[in-house]
Amino acid sequence: MRTHALRRTLVSLLVVSASAAALVPAAATTAAAAPAQCRGPQSGVLATLNPGQRLDPGARLVDHVSTTELVMQPDGNLVLYALGTPGGYKLPLWASGTHGNPGAYATMQADGNFVVYKKDGGHGRGGALWHTNTYGTGAGTGSVRASLLGGEFLVEGRSANPRWSTRSTERQGWFCSEFATAAEGWWTGNWAQSATVWLVLQQDNNLVIYRKRDGKAIWSSNTYGGTRRVTLQMAPKDRGDLTLVEEGRTTARWRTGTANNPGAYALLQDDGNFVVYKKDGGPTKGGALWHTGTYNKV
Repeated sequence: MRTHALRRTLVSLLVVSASAAALVPAAATTAAAAPAQCRGPQSGVLATLNPGQRLDPGARLVDHVSTTELVMQPDGNLVLYALGTPGGYKLPLWASGTHGNPGAYATMQADGNFVVYKKDGGHGRGGALWHTNTYGTGAGTGSVRASLLGGEFLVEGRSANPRWSTRSTERQGWFCSEFATAAEGWWTGNWAQSATVWLVLQQDNNLVIYRKRDGKAIWSSNTYGGTRRVTLQMAPKDRGDLTLVEEGRTTARWRTGTANNPGAYALLQDDGNFVVYKKDGGPTKGGALWHTGTYNKV
């Protein structure tokens, strides 16, 4: 199965040990999503870097709730990880691509730019390896900062377009066909997790399930590539069909084929399976319309 997985893309950038954790016992399946859960907010404790603060080699920025961390690695690469079991594999969601520069560090500058510098570099000294291009002299000085919340690393700067993001927001592990607009769907970079797996809509447009114990891709939609990013959604007009639709177009690039089932919903389960259920179905009630078949691969 060719996945063009984000993990494969980033592995060449990461010079870190990703040892697998011990096998995780099979967990009980997640309960079916109630209507209120379909619109539940994500929560977290905002972790910030204010102007003048920096991440030195080995330092981490963690929001303590969303199970993600931003790491300034000793090899010079700045990497955002989704965390699995304690001490186990960590899934790279985004990287600056600045590996091969031991001693490099990252800093939030007063001019609004967030920069990764070489070991002896700095503002006014050169040596920038990567930056968010958010520098400027505009208003909004009180909000200049870098922050991590809900799986997304965000930089608020001073430029004409002052915001930069990893576009890696953590989402809930279900989709409901009651949503009125595609705005309730996922954009590329969004992801969710259960006890045993991550589900990631990658920047290459591929939807992939990775197991937490070793980071292996165990299923994908095989929709990588293309010049337009996609949205994963369960629009009311599709009446229960989970689809990947390219931006600006209406034809689905991929679908579960579960249309004509009003009220159907999709659920990422703790047993590793991603399932579309009928309105009144669920893990303990039956009514599965489609699934990834990954319940025995975790």
